[in-house]
Amino acid sequence: MIHSTSIHARSAVRRRGGFSLIELVVVVGVIITLISLVLAVSTLLIQANEARQLEAAFATLDSAVQEYEQVVGRPLTYQDRSEQNVRGAFDIPYNIDFGINALEGFYGAAGAGESCICASGGDSHGWEKSIVRLFQLMARTQSAEEIIAKLDPALFVPVRLSNGLSLPNNQTLTTLVDPWGATVALVMPGRKWRDSDEGNLEIDTDGTIRTSLETKLGICRNGKPLFLSAGPDGDIGCLDCAGGTSPRFEATLDNIYSYTPEVR
Repeated sequence: MIHSTSIHARSAVRRRGGFSLIELVVVVGVIITLISLVLAVSTLLIQANEARQLEAAFATLDSAVQEYEQVVGRPLTYQDRSEQNVRGAFDIPYNIDFGINALEGFYGAAGAGESCICASGGDSHGWEKSIVRLFQLMARTQSAEEIIAKLDPALFVPVRLSNGLSLPNNQTLTTLVDPWGATVALVMPGRKWRDSDEGNLEIDTDGTIRTSLETKLGICRNGKPLFLSAGPDGDIGCLDCAGGTSPRFEATLDNIYSYTPEVR
């Protein structure tokens, strides 16, 4: 009798000391769920931090541009593709030339490089010249340059040749990238619309002409420059491609703007 009770006791201990297959599956499921939640929360926190970093950069750029315009006593001037044959001095001309031949290989097409190949997803990088040119302008005014210096140093990147080497003759050019490593875009408003533009150029609600880059990347409001990031996918896309149904248009959906562009 005592022997039988002892056997049953040992058997009960063995049952209590182990896990059944169902219990193991439940435990593993709980662990996987907890890991997924931790990863999801971590991703959201990282994205929120990146968004704040970008918002701060955009605010600093806005302040620098305003300071520059106040010092020189006029708004920045921009030459659109529609006026590429117009003579004159523009702060940001259509054909931005840094005088470095090997650099043009990276930027692609001449001029602002606003063309894109909607079907293949190819893009000219020519539009990236504008932010580089902006930094050159800001450096001419000490107060604007001091504001630019407040930008997160991690977002400053030296411009390199198409082969990745440094610029020749100790030349230096600086561009700005977003937290995901893509160049920040600068979209400038067009000049003031004139009566003679009727039937030739589209007018925006702020009284400026619709530039080709605005059509592709976002329409400026109140004559104010627009800064934007390609977002986490690293592809800035094109708002004007295939009526909003192409992969180039879809790439714009995660773009991040310094302010909400005007609705087309």
